[in-house]
Amino acid sequence: MVGRDKFSFERRIVGAFVTLLSLALALWHPGDRNAFWQGIEGRLLDARFIWRGETKSPPTVAIVTFDDLAVSQLGKFPPTRTALAAAISDISEAGAKVIALDFLLVEPREGDEDLARVLSETDTILAVAEANSGTPLQDLDGGDFSVLVNSAYRNPLPALVPAETLRSETTLGHVIIQHESDGSVRRIDAATPFLTEKGTSWHPSLAVAAVAKAADQSGLQLRTFRTGGLLSVGDTFVQLDRQGAIPLVYYGKAGTIPTFSVAAVNEAELDGKVVFLGASATGFGDRHATPFDSAFPGAELHATLAANIIEQSFLRRDATSWMMDIALALTAAVLGFITAGMDRPWFVVVATGSLALAIMIVLQAAFNAGWWLDATTVFLSLFLGVGCGGGLRLLQHRRRAANLALYQSPLIVERLASTSEPRFEATARPAVVLFVDVEGFTAHSESLGPEGTAEFLRVFHELVEQAVDSLGGIIAYFAGDGAMVVFGLPDPQPNDAIQALRFIDALYAAVRASPKWPGLGLRVGGHSGPVKAGVVGGRRHRQVTVSGDVVNTASRLQDFAKSQKAAIALSNALVEANPETRSWAVNAGMRNTGEHMLRGRHVPIGVWTCPPPVN
Repeated sequence: MVGRDKFSFERRIVGAFVTLLSLALALWHPGDRNAFWQGIEGRLLDARFIWRGETKSPPTVAIVTFDDLAVSQLGKFPPTRTALAAAISDISEAGAKVIALDFLLVEPREGDEDLARVLSETDTILAVAEANSGTPLQDLDGGDFSVLVNSAYRNPLPALVPAETLRSETTLGHVIIQHESDGSVRRIDAATPFLTEKGTSWHPSLAVAAVAKAADQSGLQLRTFRTGGLLSVGDTFVQLDRQGAIPLVYYGKAGTIPTFSVAAVNEAELDGKVVFLGASATGFGDRHATPFDSAFPGAELHATLAANIIEQSFLRRDATSWMMDIALALTAAVLGFITAGMDRPWFVVVATGSLALAIMIVLQAAFNAGWWLDATTVFLSLFLGVGCGGGLRLLQHRRRAANLALYQSPLIVERLASTSEPRFEATARPAVVLFVDVEGFTAHSESLGPEGTAEFLRVFHELVEQAVDSLGGIIAYFAGDGAMVVFGLPDPQPNDAIQALRFIDALYAAVRASPKWPGLGLRVGGHSGPVKAGVVGGRRHRQVTVSGDVVNTASRLQDFAKSQKAAIALSNALVEANPETRSWAVNAGMRNTGEHMLRGRHVPIGVWTCPPPVN
């Protein structure tokens, strides 16, 4: 229970860390912060438009454009002021309620008198844009309404304004298009400040000005806050994002909003509509990337915003949506942490995938309902939760594996851990088997008691492990004061025999050097020959075994050493394995006692015995 409690405590600590980090991430709102994350969030928003599909635009907005047909009839491009006047007159006669021009008429030109006369007779909005900082300041007084602002927005620039004879007859709307880091357009500023001769003058976007004119609203109010803003057009309220812009709700690719050629205005249905007059002729550069189209006309951007305002179809990206982002991000992080921390890998994959799918459905449903939730924040929180939950589970599994590995020799742990059905050689293989036990252990343990006996056995096991590790042997098992050590697993080596004898030297040296050893003697029995290694057991509990006559004989040799009052008893096969092992036996003072019939055997075996080695 201690291990489980420790893991539960770790999960609580890491879970709290994930929650706090996810909260910090959601408060930071990465999809609305810098160019990199804005680009990612923009693509995720585009995906939501694609999944929603194209929709029908409202019938209250239309576009009239100088397309290739109109330009070919006109014979020149850009259109003259006289041509613009004629187009405005035709559109007005077709019943348009308001006409918004997506043209910058910044210098006096021939035909301005005709255009000014038509402008004075129609409800028309002219375009204004930002100029370079060194441009001479203009007087932007004029028009029949203004924007009332109650907070600072940004440092204003001078304006590119229509010729004076034109702007005195109409109102102005800015046509500034801000591209995001990936080049797409996803929002338009509700209003923009300009530096003028008399200070700062705020002007609404072309679309906002057109809608206000159509609604006969002479005043607009813009309130901006750190988390968004609010634009009021009469009784219509438009929520703004942190940049003071209005996110666009696209209806589809170019032409989704009814578009007509200037050359065929008499065939257009424009009665009672807000009409945007622009240009779309081949080679005209006013094209922009949108979710549905990589060459979306600029005039249709403004028409889209006007249609959004008229039908009150908005994407809210304000303080309320931010709170929703935080709630969804925390939920994603916590659920991701829980699912990734489950035991079964296949279930983790299914649960995590299902969670990601559910999040996408929630984001899409919110989008369809008019909420732009920050998918970047939510998915980063999900990845955070999944990464921490999966990492903690992986760490716990590795810790368990490392703990379990302590119960087997490092030489065979990898083979046992890498497959559920580990295989050793199907045939018998040469190996050296040694049995070691403590002389006088039973009597000594009587005086120690249970705790003292356990401590003594711990010291004994450590000494055996210390002696065997550097020589390439494995401890097959411990049984009380006894140990079985095998050389030749998992794969036999040419020096297994001499390494086994060196283990005997190392074990006696370790015992003599240990200050914790109580002075008891050791007995060792050893034999070499073919053994069979394998894994035995049921479906839930298994162990590695080494079997064969060599194992039984080594155990009997240990008993033989006890009967002969010797410390070591080795078979002739082990001692005579090679000249090096024979030399070791001579140096250790071993004596050939001849052949003996060991208990349980039918064939005598040559045995060498000796007292404990000196070195």
